[in-house]
Amino acid sequence: MKKLLENPLFLGVSEAELEKVLICFQANERYYREKEFITTYNGQNNQVGLLISGAISLKHIHADGTLDILEYIQPRGIFGAVFTFFDHKEEFVVVCEKDCRVLFIDKEHIIKRCPNACMHHSIIVENLFSIMSEKVLNLTEKVDILSHRSIREKLLCYFRIQSEKGKNTHFQLPFSFLTLSNYLCIDRSAMMREIKKMKEEDIIRVEGKEVFLL
Repeated sequence: MKKLLENPLFLGVSEAELEKVLICFQANERYYREKEFITTYNGQNNQVGLLISGAISLKHIHADGTLDILEYIQPRGIFGAVFTFFDHKEEFVVVCEKDCRVLFIDKEHIIKRCPNACMHHSIIVENLFSIMSEKVLNLTEKVDILSHRSIREKLLCYFRIQSEKGKNTHFQLPFSFLTLSNYLCIDRSAMMREIKKMKEEDIIRVEGKEVFLL
């Protein structure tokens, strides 16, 4: 319960209110193993997912079957909100990256007004739209990254964004370098060669997953 209270969807909701919410929303908790398929968003899925533990990735399926990572989600993250509230013809899949627990809530239970017109219900709806706005902003950031042509430009753009978010010249990658290459839509070997050059030119320093902008 405490982990759920840390989720931004329930910001401003008490533990007692959350217990009522989970019953009212008919929330359904599920467990997944690493690399296990979780769900697909293709215009017909109306579930919003809340990640309680573990890690997942949201991937876009192209017409040729290739996958691009749109988002890497960690605990307290939410997925599916944008896709369930807007019509779209594209297909997206959610994959478990680390053993995880996910709480699913149907869109209808969130947007419909309960008979008691509970205040915490209104708070959750406001939180959801705030989260959706942030998701759109994150997707805009990725479009900005991918608009750069060279591998170095994409890396530096991504590094600058992470640095600005943490308000520090160094930050920790939220995932592996393999996942980073997939996220940036570039070849991993070519990316690692470019990172090596950037280190030699004293542009960055890398210690494990820690990246320092010099």
